[in-house]
Amino acid sequence: MTTTKNVAVYNDEAKCAEVIASHQPKTKVFDPLINTIQTNEVMEKTLTNYTEQIKTNMYIGKKAMYFIARDAFDAKANLPHEDFVRLVERFGWNASTQSKLLAIGGSNQLFKIYKEGRLPSNWTTLYELAKLTDVEFNKVSELLEPDVSWNKLAKELGKTNTPETNWLLNFLNLEIDKSEIESVSTFEKIVEKVKSALSKIPQIKIDDERVETVKEKLTAYIAKLEKEKEKEEAKKLKEMKDNNNKKLSQTLLNKSKTIGATA
Repeated sequence: MTTTKNVAVYNDEAKCAEVIASHQPKTKVFDPLINTIQTNEVMEKTLTNYTEQIKTNMYIGKKAMYFIARDAFDAKANLPHEDFVRLVERFGWNASTQSKLLAIGGSNQLFKIYKEGRLPSNWTTLYELAKLTDVEFNKVSELLEPDVSWNKLAKELGKTNTPETNWLLNFLNLEIDKSEIESVSTFEKIVEKVKSALSKIPQIKIDDERVETVKEKLTAYIAKLEKEKEKEEAKKLKEMKDNNNKKLSQTLLNKSKTIGATA
């Protein structure tokens, strides 16, 4: 006698749909608020996913410069002056770079748009925005986004990238005897002291580009002196070796003569 058992049949359509959906390409979306580098390999191989992950990591890298500027400004405000100078020397920031870092890091307006995920990724754009008045900044605020260019913002503000030189008066020049400067670091310390002394006179501005030009010339001058010093030392060392060889040769010759005379 055959026994027949009833077998329950389950509808797996919902489960199958879930499995199929889990294997469909997951579209990544660029999020300007993300601050963590996407280190995982792109699993779903689509153009959109590669584009968005690369765009995210590029933006994170560029935002890092804003964080550097923020920390530099914070260090300037909280470290003793001597320690801040050491910090600048440690990273090799010239006067121009230092000025830009402090301007960007000290901007409350830039901090605000950073929190909104609208921080421009271009370094020059950040610096130009940091120099704007509140009225000017508010005028272009709606245009700010990661990819915005300074040219677009400047056009909105009616600005040009060329300063109005007709309004600038040049009446003060500083001269330093380069032979008295031991290193580039010494020059940078002098510049810092000059800036500190002139900080109480806001109408006077130091041309950072000219400072950088002098620094480059000074670097080349010091390198030239070091090279000449190395050549001179090498020459003296060669002369010493030659003299020692001559003395040694003379000594050996004298010994050979003595041995020949007594033989």
